Amino acid sequence: MAKRLNLQEYQENILSRLKALAGSGEAGSSSRLGVQVGDSAWLISLQDVGEVLPVTEIQPVPLTRSWFMGVSNVRGNLYAVTDLSAFMGGKPARVSADSRLLLAGSRFGVNSAFLIDRLYGLRSISDMHPKEVGRGATEWEKGVFWDASAMEWRELDVAKLLNSTAFMQVAA
Repeated sequence: MAKRLNLQEYQENILSRLKALAGSGEAGSSSRLGVQVGDSAWLISLQDVGEVLPVTEIQPVPLTRSWFMGVSNVRGNLYAVTDLSAFMGGKPARVSADSRLLLAGSRFGVNSAFLIDRLYGLRSISDMHPKEVGRGATEWEKGVFWDASAMEWRELDVAKLLNSTAFMQVAA
């Protein structure tokens, strides 16, 4: 009989491996965190990720754009939470058991969190094939890759996203 996979244990294992890789400096230039944002798969550099958490309570902020979900208290610190799918022009995210908050790394000096639909885990871009970035690409899209199963992955430039005027203008 096959062993049953506990999703929570699996995700905790991925998160502990992610922290160990990022902390040891062995993450390498090809390791990325794979996440689902709306209908797209994205890759995020481990150096850009502060932490990945289950979705906590989010307090809405009035008179803000629809993609700005509000603020969330993470261990006594307030984080501005963005629905990354809605911000990128996709359907608003539906919070589910698979949803996560991805906290931007502390090196950026901002308490920003992104709501993601699903965590895929660690991916290596050295195992993928680069694809030419199309004309419709945003300034925070570093590259596009195909994996062995022909799944398309977009690489997110978190620094450019956090510094973009569109992202910083949350007032409606």
